[in-house]
Amino acid sequence: MNRKQLIESQLRALGITPEMLGPVEHLPLQATPDYGALVEVQDEFHLGATRAQARDVPSFGKAFRQAMSWLKKDAVSQDDTEPTTMLRRHASMAPAPPESALLPAHSSVMDALGLRIEVDPAGRDLRVISREGGAFQVRPDLHAVEAQVADAAGIARVTLQQDGRFLIESAAGSPMVVGWRDSRNLLLRPVYPWAAPPVEEWTTMTTDRWMQDRLSQGARADAWTRTSLAGQLARLCEPESRDVAALIASGRLQDLVSEVELAPRRWARALPPSEKAALEQQAVRRAEALGDDLTDLFDTLSADMAEASESWAHLCHRRDDIESVRLLLKEAGTGAALDAALEALDRTGRAVRINLEASLTSDDERLRRVALGDPSAWWGSTDFEAHYF
Repeated sequence: MNRKQLIESQLRALGITPEMLGPVEHLPLQATPDYGALVEVQDEFHLGATRAQARDVPSFGKAFRQAMSWLKKDAVSQDDTEPTTMLRRHASMAPAPPESALLPAHSSVMDALGLRIEVDPAGRDLRVISREGGAFQVRPDLHAVEAQVADAAGIARVTLQQDGRFLIESAAGSPMVVGWRDSRNLLLRPVYPWAAPPVEEWTTMTTDRWMQDRLSQGARADAWTRTSLAGQLARLCEPESRDVAALIASGRLQDLVSEVELAPRRWARALPPSEKAALEQQAVRRAEALGDDLTDLFDTLSADMAEASESWAHLCHRRDDIESVRLLLKEAGTGAALDAALEALDRTGRAVRINLEASLTSDDERLRRVALGDPSAWWGSTDFEAHYF
């Protein structure tokens, strides 16, 4: 049995099938310029410091400005110019620290869940940190090993077993990320413990070309993306023309809602309770991570409006992914925990939107449909005025 088969066998024993796994992310265990400044900045972030606090702490502010100065010069895309994104992306690139130190490793998989990860150069010791102190746990092995629960500060410290495999779970025990060592790399795979919706089967149910193109992208996507696409189909698909008055007059009220809108809702209602819970836990983690990123963005508005504008569309898409999943959870008779997580996030989102320039997302068809369907959605196209009731 090779390594891949062995890992799959161990995961199956935990109830995790290959269909639940997302793509592999490779994290080189290497270091970078200005390690000291980055570590100081990251340590402050681990303690929950915000940019507002940074302005009141001279030592933090100096390190932050130094780190941000060279990070901006090295940014390679619009998303990379978002401050917290740059810190995470480059934190694994500094000059080699002492062997006993833990290196921060940038991971988009972890970022999406509001988590950070640090490992020692030998890939033996591991520290997982929740950006807002959220609860989670880490199993230092894929065998029946007791999980290490994160402390009150949202930090879990573990020493990996000989095979270097580990599993990050929610506080309720729902798997979120599986990882393992491979030579000088740390490999991560997101776990989606629910059955992905068959979005490709629904493509033929609509004549909306834009939506057909969206659904066709889901054929090779992970379960989170496919689930979001299912919610988008129910929310954003343009309805076919029909004689509403005639349908009402003939008593055919069921025909007022098309099959393409109903299919994702039926799928959501049929989810087993454990899969509904896992989907909601994933959505809550992503909402908390997005809320943190929006707060970071709000803190930079006066300093760098161009930077805020560049990252806006990506943040809006993340919020709409969550809204699409939220609709499905409501159909499934759950979602209260997600609603609670979205309250603070949406307050911050509205505050940022009010301070942004107009027409930032004028060519974004998805956000145009969001604005038309829900005028109160702050993440809708900026071509339309948002109405906050």
